[in-house]
Parts: sequence; structure tokens; C-alpha cells
Amino acid sequence: WRILQRLMSYFAVLLLCSSPSALSCGMKANSNSFVSLEACVDEVQRVAEYYRQQGLFSVGSCVEVEIGEPV
Repeated sequence: WRILQRLMSYFAVLLLCSSPSALSCGMKANSNSFVSLEACVDEVQRVAEYYRQQGLFSVGSCVEVEIGEPV
């Protein structure tokens, strides 16, 4: 039997809108994963603020993904 070690990873996801209308929105996801929630949240906040300064509406979140590895 193989034993799986639980590993957690986090992915940053942003919703970007050019106006308050939902029809103007698109999703952006970081293709790199983060090993800590704190690092992911820092990145989401930094990138969301960048897009806000560009005149876009932006909100972000970190999605937790469980990754199993054989031990």
C-alpha cells in the first residue's frame, strides 16, 4: 500500500472588471503555486492594487489545492 502525504498549495485568482457591469469582467490566475497562504495573499493584494491603479475594478482570492505525493 502506498501512503499519501498531504501537501497543500495555493493559487492566486483575480476577477478584473473594466466597469461595474459583470459583462466587463474576466478572470486572471497565476500559473505559479504558493506553498503558504500568506505568500499567496500578499501576491493577490499586490497585483489587485496594481490593476486598481490602472483603473480596473479588481478582487482576488487564493484557492487551496491538495496535492498528494507517495511517501
